[in-house]
Amino acid sequence: MTTIRASTAEEGDALAELRRALDAETAFMLAEPGERGSELPDQSYRFVADDGGRLVGVIDVFALRWRRARGRGAIVLGVRASAQGQGVGRALLNEAIAEARRRAMWRLELTTMRHNQVALGLYEACGFEVEGVRRSSVRMDGGFVDEVYMGLVLAPPGSAEMGDHLGDEPA
Repeated sequence: MTTIRASTAEEGDALAELRRALDAETAFMLAEPGERGSELPDQSYRFVADDGGRLVGVIDVFALRWRRARGRGAIVLGVRASAQGQGVGRALLNEAIAEARRRAMWRLELTTMRHNQVALGLYEACGFEVEGVRRSSVRMDGGFVDEVYMGLVLAPPGSAEMGDHLGDEPA
């Protein structure tokens, strides 16, 4: 009989073997057979907004490392309250998108709280589209808040400008 239990720290080798087996047995895992333990180089990057020596904003793009998702990045953007409404967020986002294009990335994605209308407007103005809603996904002020999931496809799949994101390096 199979039992369900918490994994233990001592099972590291057995878990690694299980993940390799799953990668080989099904095409539904993100990693391809033989890929675990040999992830592709990390393409993540960050830009900051510097206002006379004081950092007022930051954008991180966390690039996925698996071959099937290489070229896809998740964005986290933040701007100090004192710098909001001055174009800092838009400048950071535009630079992150430009860098993604330089790196031949094919997709960027992010989430924002549903009630953050300023951020939703910025992301839509920069080409992001709403792809779904994560209901009650964030705890805030004693309640739950929905997140809006958004994506920006930088190059359509199969297009020449997308490159070969299934290979080790972009074309």
